[in-house]
Amino acid sequence: MADSLERMLKLVSLLVALLVGLALQRLRSQERVRDLIWISSFWLVIPVLVFSTFLTISLTSRLGLSVAAVIASTWTMVGLSFLYGRLVSKERDEQGALTLGGAVGNTGFIGYPLAQLAFGHTGLTQAVVYDQLSFGVPMSSVSVVIGRLFGKRQVDTSGRSRLAVVLLNPPLWALALALVLRLAGVDIPHIGRVEDVAAAAIGPLGFLMLGVSLPLVAIEHDLLEVARATGAMVIKIGVGPLVLLAVGAAIGAHIPSTYYLLAAMPPAFHLLTIARIYDMRPALMRLMVVAATIPVVIAVVVGSYVF
Repeated sequence: MADSLERMLKLVSLLVALLVGLALQRLRSQERVRDLIWISSFWLVIPVLVFSTFLTISLTSRLGLSVAAVIASTWTMVGLSFLYGRLVSKERDEQGALTLGGAVGNTGFIGYPLAQLAFGHTGLTQAVVYDQLSFGVPMSSVSVVIGRLFGKRQVDTSGRSRLAVVLLNPPLWALALALVLRLAGVDIPHIGRVEDVAAAAIGPLGFLMLGVSLPLVAIEHDLLEVARATGAMVIKIGVGPLVLLAVGAAIGAHIPSTYYLLAAMPPAFHLLTIARIYDMRPALMRLMVVAATIPVVIAVVVGSYVF
């Protein structure tokens, strides 16, 4: 009974955050509000959550094997999505958009709260590990490289800018700091309470970001473009978990259920920014992000409540 009540309250808090986010889009300063939410999450809450998670998690060979399976399957998905893009389109910018849409999932802003909702605190901890290590390198740097290779615009192409893209990554700093402190045997008092606060904030913050990011204007595309986008979404949501299952079985890794959920996450929000900056079919990217995010969120929320 207590668990059901707690889950119901969590669902209500996520719904309220989503509605507040949608309402914030009516403000004239909605862009600034969106930026503040992004900064608060990416530069504060997520780094705190990553730091506390990697400071306390048990680093075992079993975890290492499962992470290896995740990394291998993630890069396999990049290859499959690229091949799909080459198969259905001759335009490099569209190929790049389809590659990102089929391979880079929203394992952070949406993945964290959905994993927490479906699998509790354990699921959130596993989601942090998956999100930070799924590519073996920062996900944002992979997205930017693909944007530079396939986009029509050339921006920030100097060596200094490329280095900044990789280094300006607070969650990565938090992960590295946690591992250094573990190696040094440093004990951080009350780290569990800090993790609990960050865990409580990440769900509503993620759905607030979802609400303020979802476009409220009509999306119009021709049938052929919709078909190509649908193919990329099928690869991301349907094929992703199957590839992870196959890789895990091949190397004998134990794959937590949370990892399969995250492998099926819709295309990430930040791809909208990448597509716009590098002129890589931003309208197509928006179609994939929005069309995939809504049904995945609904399915997980309803499934978590029913089961």
